[in-house]
Amino acid sequence: MDETEKALFAVYAEIDGFERPLIQTGLTFARLIDDVVYPYEDDKPFFIDGVSVTKKKVRRLKILRQRDAFRTAFFDLHHGMRRGDVKVKKILGDQYYVRLEAALREGCEDVTSQIIKAFDVKIRPRLKDYLPDRNELIESAAIVFWEGLKKLGGL
Repeated sequence: MDETEKALFAVYAEIDGFERPLIQTGLTFARLIDDVVYPYEDDKPFFIDGVSVTKKKVRRLKILRQRDAFRTAFFDLHHGMRRGDVKVKKILGDQYYVRLEAALREGCEDVTSQIIKAFDVKIRPRLKDYLPDRNELIESAAIVFWEGLKKLGGL
């Protein structure tokens, strides 16, 4: 299994009309491109954390590559909410977004610019061919992304 197949990404978005950020985790590279980047860059509606979003409503969008530290922190947070005593569950529930943001900051790497660059280089020039050539375009964008990370020392 190569890096692209096992890597997971998260999206953090601040959206007009929402007090808290929208956060979606556990996206593969292909799902990230299909569900967020392609529609965002094509100015189409898309979903983050179950909320329909348009590019116009986005104040801030971060794409994060999840590392092992995130997986551990995320598991610990949810494990504590399921297995802890009632007081601990209440505290974790009240602090959920603060703790989740802390886990994202600590356990993820911001790769927004690298993802957008890979999209711009490999997918945007062939946007009209996206659906018929989806797999090929996503694979070529993934190569550009991973090569860019290697050059920046992110791998």
